[in-house]
Amino acid sequence: MSTNMLEAALAHAGQGYPVFPVAADKRPLTKHGLNDASTEPEQLTVWWACWPKANIGMVTGVRSGVVVIDVDPRHGGDDALHDLERDHGALPVTWSVRTPSGGQHFYLAHPGISVANSVGALGPGLDVRGDGGYVVVPPSLGPRGRRYEPDDDAPAARVPGWLLERLTGPSASRAATRPRTPADTWIMMVSAGLPQGERNHGLARLVGHLLAQTVDPRLVLELAQLVNERNRPPMPATEVERVVESIAGRELARRIGRQR
Repeated sequence: MSTNMLEAALAHAGQGYPVFPVAADKRPLTKHGLNDASTEPEQLTVWWACWPKANIGMVTGVRSGVVVIDVDPRHGGDDALHDLERDHGALPVTWSVRTPSGGQHFYLAHPGISVANSVGALGPGLDVRGDGGYVVVPPSLGPRGRRYEPDDDAPAARVPGWLLERLTGPSASRAATRPRTPADTWIMMVSAGLPQGERNHGLARLVGHLLAQTVDPRLVLELAQLVNERNRPPMPATEVERVVESIAGRELARRIGRQR
């Protein structure tokens, strides 16, 4: 990955991860912090023109689709993780990052139910960044000039059952292990809403998912309008209609192509 912060921010955003500029001490530089996070290249370009050397903060939780386990060896994180893995089994191979302090960030797929941020709840030196949280991502620089470095670029793995129970409780754990349905995806997006900069992209993903499941386009439009009401701020209704019509047209063409 490039060490140019704007280029790196654009690369993260291009994969669908909302980002925003932060200082070397992890303090957000924009007025509303993680609530300002965006995937829009134009917005990122403006921010990094203002703060060319700013580090990159990435939202965690339902907005980005990941939960991060932060292992801090300075506070016993390595030993605490070793104890958990000894008792329950190793974490799966997953996306991970080396932090400037010598620790690790393990990225796991968001389970689709609320995951709170916590400090030390899993054990000493083990923090969780979930809904309403953020982490600093490569190639950001720590206070002493050491970078956040990619460690493993594997896809974010599913949260193991034992860890899911620790993060969410037994009843939520059972709910999260059932297969995700289109309705689940819609409910997640309705409950979270999307900020300006992610609305069009998020809506397009939702609409495409529903149409691929052969949900009636008229119902998809109704659901999309309901989702849009939770956005911050909502898109114009005509823009929502345009997104649904465009994707519905592509889906119809794809199905016709399959039948030939």
